[in-house]
Amino acid sequence: MNRTRSRLIRYLITHGPATCREVAAALTISASSVRKHLSLLCEAGVVIVGTGTYQAQPDRVERELADLAATFQSAGSDFRKRVTDDSHFSVSPFHSSECPGTSKRTN
Repeated sequence: MNRTRSRLIRYLITHGPATCREVAAALTISASSVRKHLSLLCEAGVVIVGTGTYQAQPDRVERELADLAATFQSAGSDFRKRVTDDSHFSVSPFHSSECPGTSKRTN
């Protein structure tokens, strides 16, 4: 998640509904930047806009975090399995001094 959007969500969860200007002043971020990020958060469904105020949806934020954590856990276990399965190789492209597909240049 973007750091600015994370700050915006935390602010709205902690302080409740707020206008774009209130959030911008509290977080010392430009109003145009806040507006852009709040728009993206509204599209994602974690923030809703009322009559000129924005409000975080803590339940939706919590679900999104749980989904993200599950994705990382799944990807992490797949990666660990792949590393274990490939551990019998003695040479890795990550340990090579040259990039694959390149040749040394002679002058």
